[in-house]
Amino acid sequence: MKIKWKPQERQEQALKSNADEILFGGARGGGKTDAGQAWLMYDIDNPKYRALVIRRNYTDLNDWIDRARDFYHDAGGKFTGDKFTFPSGAIIRTGHLADKDAYQKYQGHEYQKMVIEELTHISREADYEKLLASLRSTVDGLRPQIFCTTNPDGPGHEWVKNRWQIPDRPDDVITTLKDGRKFVFVPSRVTDNKILLEKDPNYVTYLKSIQDEELKRAWLEGSWEGFGVEGAYYRNQLRKLEDDGRVVSGLYDPTLPVYTWCDLGISDSFSIGYMQFAHNQWRVIDYDEFEGESLKDAIKRMSDKDYFYQEHHAPHDIEVRELGTGVSRRETASQLGVNYTVCPKLSIQDGIDALRTRFASLWFDKEKTQLLRGRLRRYAKEFDEKRGVYKNKPIHDINSHAADMMRYWAVTKVYQPDVQQEYRYIQNRQRPKSMR
Repeated sequence: MKIKWKPQERQEQALKSNADEILFGGARGGGKTDAGQAWLMYDIDNPKYRALVIRRNYTDLNDWIDRARDFYHDAGGKFTGDKFTFPSGAIIRTGHLADKDAYQKYQGHEYQKMVIEELTHISREADYEKLLASLRSTVDGLRPQIFCTTNPDGPGHEWVKNRWQIPDRPDDVITTLKDGRKFVFVPSRVTDNKILLEKDPNYVTYLKSIQDEELKRAWLEGSWEGFGVEGAYYRNQLRKLEDDGRVVSGLYDPTLPVYTWCDLGISDSFSIGYMQFAHNQWRVIDYDEFEGESLKDAIKRMSDKDYFYQEHHAPHDIEVRELGTGVSRRETASQLGVNYTVCPKLSIQDGIDALRTRFASLWFDKEKTQLLRGRLRRYAKEFDEKRGVYKNKPIHDINSHAADMMRYWAVTKVYQPDVQQEYRYIQNRQRPKSMR
């Protein structure tokens, strides 16, 4: 067996580690694809070896397959259908994770090794974890492991960064332990790809010429700070939020009442924002998002927070009556102890404009709203590939629910003058906890 790609010492250490989950993440052109292809070759002499290579869309694997044909040629690997087969009988299969049910294609399968290319293109951590159910081994000597590559961008940026506990500016291998599993992150830089630097030195010149400083740091230096997606609606507002120091820890004030706004999505998906008002500031103290739970479950989540609630707000579709019962979710919530106020029904664009206008009054809890801020950062206009322009409407993706929730807040007028602050303080100290 001949492996054409030679990793650097820290990469070799990570690839041969006993980590459960390995991530190569960083700059563009950092040789991450070659690393994944080489790693899959370590066990191809075992006839029972089975591996799976995944990208979000199967068509995105075309380049990987073309390079793998050449990469695996000397080892006798032949590509037919959707898999490479080696002389020993070992198989490397290819597939996709394009939607939330795609993992079912691999249920019942056993793969001792998996590779996922461009992991942050997979927006939901839940889809990744469902796929891991097929990562297992009954073959002696073959330890189940997954190897992922990515750039620090895409809709899955936040969950990937959190899962591997990646700092903003990683400069060395990071090893973490969580729930009995070992995670290894290897920062990748364009300087790691010696062949690219030799064959195309102008590529680095191009990266250095990028006008967007945040994007340049991500693609050239492998920065994981996070950057505003092109076409993002709230990019400038979020940047000013950080510059003004309006993201702080411990924002919750137990003497103030809490207001909630929510978005009720399809398939029982929810996003809930928890806010307080003081000194002309709206403080976003907490955020929840989840799916597959009933309205009763959502209300229990709110109750378990032990906040004193003043008002709850929901979009107009909470008044839609269920076909089976004829009862609206608003009526159901009322029976469960929550009286929702229905938000004004404005156009999406009017709501976006309202949020942009009111953003200057917002403060965010640093820890409890990290996911929310990431969603807002990536809430962007839909791009028209044929015309090469942005449409005047947002992409409906995993970021939409959080952005819609904040949009409902922005169009809601809440009478809350500061002259009532002392009264609310006394009221909250005296009354029992209430969901109303």
